[in-house]
This record gives sequence, structure tokens and C-alpha cells, in this order.
Amino acid sequence: MRKILTALFVLAFVSTASALEINQDVPLFSLRDRSGEFFHLSDNVGPKRKGNLKGIILNFFSSTCAPCKRELPILNSLADEFAKKKIKIVIVGYQEDMEKVLEFLEPLKVDKPLILSDPHGWVGRKYMVKGLPMTFFISSDGKIKDILPGERHDFEKALREKAGKLLK
Repeated sequence: MRKILTALFVLAFVSTASALEINQDVPLFSLRDRSGEFFHLSDNVGPKRKGNLKGIILNFFSSTCAPCKRELPILNSLADEFAKKKIKIVIVGYQEDMEKVLEFLEPLKVDKPLILSDPHGWVGRKYMVKGLPMTFFISSDGKIKDILPGERHDFEKALREKAGKLLK
């Protein structure tokens, strides 16, 4: 039974990972941050970007996701280091309002990434998120450079490796 469940779990994430493809244009979106201001992805990546970011690490999570609870503090711990390399970490509470998102993040002491809320799941559906956590690596030209679906025991190592693709 365990093997069957594991196989189903892997298949779910394989299909999710293949939904958006590497080097595909990233779906653009605008979501509110914790101060109520809109974050527009197009201001940060793609042909109309306004800054000099090398890329964005975009992570979808939920307060009901145990693996997310383990990965979010790692993202938080790397936010300053990546910011120095001009990579912004953006986390999105999938299908949760900002109040619930902040309530979940507070005991985890996650406050360094840009925190967004996708209460209706519209952005998550654009990204074809079917399992959590799900992390996308978006280059400055607005292309998906890599995707990390699901929990990984080597999450920090994988983040560093895949973030390196944004610096090229």
C-alpha cells in the first residue's frame, strides 16, 4: 500500500512539474503584499522590468502544508544572501487570505521574503500548482529557469544550485 501511495504522490508532482516548462515565459500576475500594496511581477522581470534583479524565487505554500512549514524558514534564512546577488525571494500563500498567511508565518519567524496572498488561487492556477510546496526560479528576462515541486530533503542545496541559473 505504501508503494502505491508513494507512486501516486510522485506521479502527481511529475505531472505538476511538467505543466509549465523550462524557458517558457512566466505567467505574469499582481498580488497584494502584507502592507496592501500591489506587487506586479512585470515590474521585476521581463521586457518591462524596472529594476536590475537577476531573478525571482517564487514559492507557493499553505498553512496546512507540513513540508511548507519546514521549507519556509530556509527561504527566510537565505533571503538576505540572495538579495545581495539581486535575487528576490517571493512567497505566496496559496488560497489563503493575508491574515491567515501572517498568522501561519509569525511563529516560524518568516519575515524576510516578500509575502503575498493569493486568496482565490488565481495565480496558483496560472502556475498550474497542484501540490505544495512548489518553487519556481524566474530569470530577469521573464523565463522559468527551473521548478522544484514538492518537499526535498536537500532543499537548501537545491535552492542554491537552481538560483545559480538565475545569475547566468
